[in-house]
Amino acid sequence: MVGTGAAGPRPQSRGVGFSVSSLRHAATRLADFRSQGNRFKTRDLVALLLSHGARSWRASQPPAHVRVKVFAPDGRPAVRIDLAVPGR
Repeated sequence: MVGTGAAGPRPQSRGVGFSVSSLRHAATRLADFRSQGNRFKTRDLVALLLSHGARSWRASQPPAHVRVKVFAPDGRPAVRIDLAVPGR
């Protein structure tokens, strides 16, 4: 599998639902809006809620397995990329 080795083992799955990092990201975005000195605008809050909802939906989806194989003109493998969920 391409991409393993130097980076070390990947962390275990965070499970279904939300993660602390997504909540932290949303809180940071909210703080960034506030630190600019202007008041909250309705469209900013709606965009924040929509993006957080989309992120939560993606996190709740089952994991996907992607495998890409590219062959050279002579038939030998040129590139192999395997993006799999660890432990599956």
